[in-house]
Amino acid sequence: MKFLVDENVGQSVVLFLKQKGYDVLVALEEFISREDRFLLQQAYKEERIVITNDKDFGYLIYREKLPSCGVILFRFKVEFPVLKIMALEKIFEFNSSHIFNRFIVASEGKIRVRKLLI
Repeated sequence: MKFLVDENVGQSVVLFLKQKGYDVLVALEEFISREDRFLLQQAYKEERIVITNDKDFGYLIYREKLPSCGVILFRFKVEFPVLKIMALEKIFEFNSSHIFNRFIVASEGKIRVRKLLI
């Protein structure tokens, strides 16, 4: 799987993904201060799943109907890196077909998965 990690996610998540051997594109390094729309389009072109804390991606996908290969949205009350990593570990237990083309929301004690309409 390939990921595009939004600027607001944190370096701990980037390091975790790279240590697991995933192909990771980091917005903070490659696309500094680019709009969410641009990031979503870039991720779609490269068949990457966006990892973010930003709810605007839901708006772009569900309201504006922009195409996406998937989003993992963190919605924790407190943004501790360890919570994000634990959520990703739980998500990665799913079959990859249950991650790609999905909108996944991870929050305290809960992971919700919604299939994207293609």
